[in-house]
Amino acid sequence: MGNTNRDNNNSGLSDTMHMYDASYLRKACNTLGSMLDYAVYSLHQNAGVFFDLFIASGIAASFEAGDVRLIAGMSGIELAYRVMDMCGLEYERVRPRFTTGVSKEYMCGHILAMCQWQTARPFNEIISIYPVSDIISMYDTLQAEARRELAEIWPPVLDADSPEKRAERSRKSAESVLRSIQEKMSLTVSETHLKKYRIRSGLSQSQLAALSNVPVRTIQQYEQRQKNINKAQFEYIIRLANVLSCDPGDLLEN
Repeated sequence: MGNTNRDNNNSGLSDTMHMYDASYLRKACNTLGSMLDYAVYSLHQNAGVFFDLFIASGIAASFEAGDVRLIAGMSGIELAYRVMDMCGLEYERVRPRFTTGVSKEYMCGHILAMCQWQTARPFNEIISIYPVSDIISMYDTLQAEARRELAEIWPPVLDADSPEKRAERSRKSAESVLRSIQEKMSLTVSETHLKKYRIRSGLSQSQLAALSNVPVRTIQQYEQRQKNINKAQFEYIIRLANVLSCDPGDLLEN
């Protein structure tokens, strides 16, 4: 797993915990994008349904946590097979059906990986706020608008449809979708860092209380923000961090 770190980003979500290093981010985006592209165009799956399977299989949680075997050690095709296997679904291994240019499903996976890394919020929370179908639809609409604007230019731009220009339009559309998702997410109350680490450790509140010797009611109050964990007894923070295998500062709120 890459090192957990804190960073600022352009979404206004500051001091975010990143569960893997930024050096893996490009590969993570490509892997998730390729997974969705292959699932749709080669395995004939619905993009939204398949992403739900990705979450239900438990693979999404490992991806979020920065398991390098998934984000950097597997191709998107291999990841799609892993999802199908984990969900007990039958399928035929087929050669990839490559689309002309970058598909909207690929860009959806790319956007979701980028959003998850930047916000450190789980995939199921992201798509509950902005479903896969909406992400694809918004990206597709932005691309159509860009093509229409080019068609209205006179005289026409000679290299408007070059690979470089297409890539630039895709990048700008993806950035616009990402900003829309993050703006909508910023209006929702995120989970506390304590809850995120507890869930990633697979512990219930009572189990964490027993292992840390911190009262379960106190843990509940921290997670519900009824008490400010930043003002907690330092001994409590140390105990919780030891059980959750994180730095004490990682449990503090912004």
